[in-house]
Amino acid sequence: MADPRRQPPRPRPAIRPFEEERQGSGLASLLVETRSVMPAAGATGVPLLLVVAAMCFLASLALGAALSVTGKVQEWNADISGSLTVELRPARDMSADDQIDAVMSMLAGTKGILSATPLRREDTAALLEPWLGTGVVSDDLPLPTLIDIRIDETSPPDLAQLAIDVAAAAPGASLDTHRQWQGELMSAARSATWLAYGVLAVVAGTTIAIVVFATRAGLSANREVVEVLHLIGARDSFIASEVQRHFFHLGLRGGLIGALAGAAAFFALGLAGGTGDMFLVAASGLAPEHYPALLAIPVAAALVTLMTARITVLSTLERML
Repeated sequence: MADPRRQPPRPRPAIRPFEEERQGSGLASLLVETRSVMPAAGATGVPLLLVVAAMCFLASLALGAALSVTGKVQEWNADISGSLTVELRPARDMSADDQIDAVMSMLAGTKGILSATPLRREDTAALLEPWLGTGVVSDDLPLPTLIDIRIDETSPPDLAQLAIDVAAAAPGASLDTHRQWQGELMSAARSATWLAYGVLAVVAGTTIAIVVFATRAGLSANREVVEVLHLIGARDSFIASEVQRHFFHLGLRGGLIGALAGAAAFFALGLAGGTGDMFLVAASGLAPEHYPALLAIPVAAALVTLMTARITVLSTLERML
């Protein structure tokens, strides 16, 4: 006969649905678990993490492209601003050697010129190879003689007077200051930079829209949990802090994944372009000092997701309850 004083075993409490998802998804727990009221599954779990990582990858590419273009243009601009070129076209009344001697003598007495070096025919042909191809320039093709001039940037010569002196020194001689190319180069660089920052703005806007949708979907899916929290005295600010913590960690982790993928892409681009024959201008990826700038991507992603989630959850709770 059973002892009436013996209490029957208490039934184990049922596991809530989002707790089952937490216990059953190891990958979700590893990537997005934050111990908050938002489950590490569904619209606020791994799918959202992958989307944020993809957005941050695109943002890393845009930011890296802007930094790379800016750095390369600054390098070219420094090289162009400190150099001039004298072009000597063939003349009937003076040989090429006499032309070179006349111009070099004039340049030797000009203040502000550090050096002047005549280029060999092989060097001039090499400058045309990216456009004409290797081995296309034959010995029968007349090429102008070029003189590379390096100027003192602290006290440069009068370029207008120098152009007149070069033209008077030898027939067929003309001075190229590279200023037109420099202006076009800077204009193209500014356009590319603004385009990259425009892509960054589009990525940021898209990420905000995705987080708004995910936050609302997560609150709707866990409406009962939110109602229970309100019944036990939890305020909207507490629920918002729990949700924003979840999205902060998710944005930070997704941003790190995207930034690392972007850094790997630029590193691979540098290795591929380092051989020199892949692009008209050798692709060098990112400079070593630019890689730390990519760390701004996960920080920005975490802050954007945090603020977007907080604003969204507070406005949504006002309509839910």
